[in-house]
Amino acid sequence: METKSGVNEKSYGYERVNSGIPGFDEIVNGGLLRGRTFLISGSPGAGKTIFSMQFIYSGASRFDENGVYVTFEETPEQLRKDMGHLGWDLKRLEDERKLILIDASSARIGISSGEKFVVHRPFVLDSLLSDIYKSIKEIGAKRAVIDCLDAAELHAKDLDEFRKYILKLSAILKSLKCTSILIVESPDSHRMSRYGVEEFVTDGIIVLHYNLESNRRVRSIEVVKTRGSKHSHDLKWLDITDRGIEVKSIPKPDWNE
Repeated sequence: METKSGVNEKSYGYERVNSGIPGFDEIVNGGLLRGRTFLISGSPGAGKTIFSMQFIYSGASRFDENGVYVTFEETPEQLRKDMGHLGWDLKRLEDERKLILIDASSARIGISSGEKFVVHRPFVLDSLLSDIYKSIKEIGAKRAVIDCLDAAELHAKDLDEFRKYILKLSAILKSLKCTSILIVESPDSHRMSRYGVEEFVTDGIIVLHYNLESNRRVRSIEVVKTRGSKHSHDLKWLDITDRGIEVKSIPKPDWNE
């Protein structure tokens, strides 16, 4: 049964969170598990940022679940403009203290920022973890997104430090009972992340594809794993509309044609 807060509690006694993405919750057995961490992997253009922001925006605007979004790539101002084209007013949610955009992009490349929530220079991973923790506590956030982990990896001394960072990050998010998405770029069609570390730390893996088929690019989505829950093993279409993302079934071929 789905509650007004967007929580679906019908399966295995676990709370399930309504993603706000049409068609997605059906392929993860009713919604993402509350308080778990999920990896979103995909190539450039696959829809990772829109998918993740739709999860955050829906939570804050529809389900009374405040959100924190950490951006390493785009500035928060660019995100506000881009998402505005989908009718998502991020600034309004920020003013209402339902959403915090943490600017990690400016500090990462060494420039100043006029944002209220910004990672200060010099960029240090432990400092970022502290900023994330404080922001989640400040507005009682129930959802969080890190976009993306590849940028954080560049600031780690080595792979072992990066692994410890992800473990700490996951532990912090779970301790605060946040349902969280960690974004990574898939380096090629055979790997979901650059080093494979992220895949073992997270509770679920969702892959967004953007492949060339019959001379046109086609987006699709598959759920590779959800720890503690059943999920669909079918590939689904991922459609980006003027309202955001929709997940749709891929029609079976008509062998009589």
